Amino acid sequence: MTAETVPAPKTKMSAALKLAFRDRQVLAMLILGLASGLPYAAVGGTLNAWLTTVGVKPTAIGLLSWAILAYSFKFMWAAALQSRRTPFGLKLGPRRTWMTIFLAAGVIGMFFLSLSNPPSSLGLIALISILIAIASASFDIVLAGWRIEAARDGTHLDILSSVEQFGYRIASMVGGFFALILADHVGWQPTFLMITGLLALTGFGIVLAKPTQIETAELDQSGIGGNLTAAQRTIGTLLVLAGWIIAFYMLADFMASALTDPENNSAQTFTRTRGPWVVGLTVIWLGVMSGILVWLNQRASAPPADAKAQSALMFALYSAIVEPMMELVGRLRWAAILILAVVLSYRFTDMIWGSFAYPFYLGENYGALGHTLTEVGFASKLMGVFATIFGIALGGLAMIRFGRMPVFFVGAVLAAATNLLFADLALGARFTDPVLMTLQIDHLFEAFGMDIRMARLTSVIALENIAVGLASAASVAYVSSIVSKRYAAVQYALLASLVMLLGTLGRPAIGQIIETDGFARAFVICAAFGGVASILALVEWIRVARESRRDRGAV
Repeated sequence: MTAETVPAPKTKMSAALKLAFRDRQVLAMLILGLASGLPYAAVGGTLNAWLTTVGVKPTAIGLLSWAILAYSFKFMWAAALQSRRTPFGLKLGPRRTWMTIFLAAGVIGMFFLSLSNPPSSLGLIALISILIAIASASFDIVLAGWRIEAARDGTHLDILSSVEQFGYRIASMVGGFFALILADHVGWQPTFLMITGLLALTGFGIVLAKPTQIETAELDQSGIGGNLTAAQRTIGTLLVLAGWIIAFYMLADFMASALTDPENNSAQTFTRTRGPWVVGLTVIWLGVMSGILVWLNQRASAPPADAKAQSALMFALYSAIVEPMMELVGRLRWAAILILAVVLSYRFTDMIWGSFAYPFYLGENYGALGHTLTEVGFASKLMGVFATIFGIALGGLAMIRFGRMPVFFVGAVLAAATNLLFADLALGARFTDPVLMTLQIDHLFEAFGMDIRMARLTSVIALENIAVGLASAASVAYVSSIVSKRYAAVQYALLASLVMLLGTLGRPAIGQIIETDGFARAFVICAAFGGVASILALVEWIRVARESRRDRGAV
């Protein structure tokens, strides 16, 4: 295990809290977390509320939500942002320069989105959303590299990871609760203009962030796979690129066909028949090819005579795309398979139905709850965000006290189980209402002029968001702990992309399940997948604990 993969040591709570409140990097991380979260909150959530209120169907919303696939596939261009050379000769440093560029692009995209007028021009809205998502995902790549490189040790990394989630969830409150309330009074276009202005102001976080030492240091430039021939590198790289091209063609072709002819293009069928191919061609194929190249490199006893005969372009593509994955596979070996399964499944439960939260809260069909924008804003984007922040704080403190992996496992279990609470709401709150009445929570809400419907909505959302907050803090810290600082931007982008991939790909299929079987069945399916993720997280906890004991015994 490397320094990056060793679990963070348990630290005295007082020392950790002093570090969190006195560190300039932590404050910068908070603001940059807000910059990271606002575009996703707008495109991945608030836009769906806008579409719901103007009558766009869940299947179309599910298809439009594929705009955020940019977050799932950002590893494909992350390598271009790994360089520590500052672009355009600016003096900000490479990380802060790229953050400035992508933040500006996101602001421009948000401005044009605020001028749109659904339900007309859904194709144009999809295109703008994709461009915003690409800019935001690219910002996240650079931000992750900065965060991992800025961390001084495991505890500092966990603090930065948790604080980033604080900022991210504050963005959910602003882009959700305040946006819904504002939209209820002034309309959607002024609301999105407000989000655009706030996103521009988060540029202060870039100014506050200090360049990391690793940005300016000369790192070891010896490559991974020095014993491979030029032909082996070229063939491996071309095979990976071929898989990506085929997968993107499949996605683009279906999305275009489904938007123009939804009756003859089933998202559920696509996800069932071609979804595994998309995951296999983009992720698993990269891992397989990297594993083969690692094996070939280990078999060779010395660098071949033609090691440097590869063209500059192919060597650059190899170094950018394949080499970081080879380092990961070579370091983790067979454990990489387990880690891949854990990362792919961990956030499935909350990622897959994220696009349908507003249709569930606001809609009238399929078992939806039929609340108003103001009610949803209070329950989901005010109380819910406070609950998420509490969950993140709880997760961060628990990691300091108990270690990263126990919290990682508990987060998976809670995130899966709370989906059953939403299933109960969709079926009429048969179990939720008696519990609320027994605990007198319904009377508490009555004291503030709210009925049992608001009590059940707010309570269930709060419990689910506490679970998601704890799981997200643990997930970011876990993924950050796996990567090598040398390949921080690329490897983190790859693993963070996988966290979102299955859930995002499955959204159109869930949309169809909702339309045919109702929301309750969709929530039960999400809970079942969450159970699988919980089992894998437990196995990974056991593996990490054994590795840690073995390393301590070897010292």
